[in-house]
Amino acid sequence: MKVLVPLLTGKENNPMFIEAFTNKVDEIVLLQIVDKDFMSRTSSAIGEVRQFRTVMDEIKKIIGTKKKKCNEITEWGTTAKKILGIAVLQKIDKVFLIADHTQFFDEVTKELKKNKIKFEAVEVVEEEDEDKDEE
Repeated sequence: MKVLVPLLTGKENNPMFIEAFTNKVDEIVLLQIVDKDFMSRTSSAIGEVRQFRTVMDEIKKIIGTKKKKCNEITEWGTTAKKILGIAVLQKIDKVFLIADHTQFFDEVTKELKKNKIKFEAVEVVEEEDEDKDEE
């Protein structure tokens, strides 16, 4: 099985998430998308690329220990369109995403459903988030 992991949240290096997509797969494609429309609301291109480069390197290190084939792609453009395009071009069996309860995440998953691309949204719990819930 060949999977696509778009780096959308910056939390994709979470061991729980990596475990979810490395089991039962032969090849992993990590996708970094520099989306100028989304970025203008959040950060600069250089900061975005640097942050996701760190996340990608951490993921690749963990995947390497599991002896899985891993490729990385960096694309500029609209997030949903790039995910769809890479999924088709790379003959991806499934897209793995971190479940993120935002409008951006909803837009991406809506496009995947509309284009009949199989995907799985993995819920990831972080220790800091649990502390915030208690307040």
